[in-house]
Order: sequence, then C-alpha cells, then structure tokens
Amino acid sequence: MAGDILSLVENVVGVVFAIASQGIFLYAAYWAFSIRRALAVRIYRNQALGVGLISLSWIIVFVNYVIVSQFLGFVAYTIIDVLVWAIFLYFVDSSVLDGRQSDPLLRDTLHWRRARLWIWGLFIATGLASILATTYYEVTGVDFSTLSPLVSNVLLSPYSWLVGLVGLVALPISAARSKDPLLRRQLLWFIGFVLAVAGVGLGNSISASAFAASSLPTYLLFALLLAGGFCLYKSSKSLVPLNRIGPKEE
Repeated sequence: MAGDILSLVENVVGVVFAIASQGIFLYAAYWAFSIRRALAVRIYRNQALGVGLISLSWIIVFVNYVIVSQFLGFVAYTIIDVLVWAIFLYFVDSSVLDGRQSDPLLRDTLHWRRARLWIWGLFIATGLASILATTYYEVTGVDFSTLSPLVSNVLLSPYSWLVGLVGLVALPISAARSKDPLLRRQLLWFIGFVLAVAGVGLGNSISASAFAASSLPTYLLFALLLAGGFCLYKSSKSLVPLNRIGPKEE
C-alpha cells in the first residue's frame, strides 16, 4: 500500500515537472516573439526570432520523445530530431556572425566563415548517417540495448553532440569579443541554456530511464530543463534596452 502511494506521488510529481518544463519554454517563446515585434535593429530582431524558434523547438523535442518515438517509430523521431538540431545550429551560426559585426576589430571567431561550411557539412553527414542507422535498426531489429546508454546515444545522435560542442566553444568567444552590451548579455544567457541542454543530454545518456517518472534522475533532468527555459526567457528579455531615467534626471 505504501509502495503504491509512493509510486503515485512520484508519477504526479513527474507529470508536474514535465508540464512546468514545457510551460517555461512556451512562455520564453511568447516573450521572444513579442520582443521581436517591438525591436527595430535587425540583429536584435534576428536573435529574438532565433530564441523564439528554439523555445518552440524544445517543446517539439518533448513531444517527439513522448509521442512520435512511441507511435511513429524511431526513424520519424530521428528525422524530427535532426531538424530541431538544425535550427539550433542555424542560431549558433547566425549568432557568431552577428557577434563579429559587434566586434570593433571584426575578428573572425574560430575562422568561422570557413569553419561554418565544414560544420554544416559534418552536421548534414552525421544527421543522414543517424537516419540511415535508425532505419537499419528498425528493418533488421538490431538491439542496441546491450550497449551503454552513453555509447548508443553517441552512435545514434552524433549531430546533437556536434552542435552542443560548437555552441559551447564558439558562443562564449563571440560574447567576449562583442562590445554590444545587449548582444553580449543575450549570448551569455543563451550559453546558460546550452549548458542546461548539455546536462540533460549527458544525464539522458547515463540513465537508461531518463524520462521515466519513477526514476530520481528524471527530476534532475526536468530541473535542468526548467533552468534552460528560464535562460531562454532571460536571453530574449536581455535584448530590451532598460535605460531608465531616475528622478533627478527627469
């Protein structure tokens, strides 16, 4: 009896965390699109649009994991996942390019103008490889469960690790070199989101039951998702100039 009650409580808490984590992303998307409409500077509008799209895409990630993978199969799940990470990479790409425009020395971070072509090529190659691998998995019934979750995730979704690594390396450099306080603050908050996503990915790889409501790591992962959604919200809000006139200056 006590075990049943504990299981029920854990399930309820898991559902609450799941709804809250998706609600924060929806709230971040709402603010990002609202702020974009109020902005006039192209770079800021682009950044707000990117934050809004990424906020919505992480709602799709959740739906993709919970519904698509269960009812439409792993191939459909992988295709949607690759498209979501393509949005992520596009935002990183445009952010580094925008960061260069706000650098007085116009430094080409990590030789980005050339490196971005190789990164996009590698992303497309690994994305296609993952789709082919999951297709082979479903057709032949190959069982990856004998591998550790970390190894199987690296083998089946290398594109996500690529984008995360590129974001963690390129964005901090761009933020440090930018002399635009709004853009720098916005990038720093977005880096917080990237770190949260990296934590979720690592936790999801280590724990075979990462999103099962009965496992303790679930709550830690949802806490990271909540933190990531908050960082996206702050990232978009950072694009709003907050120059207030004090009483003595009126």
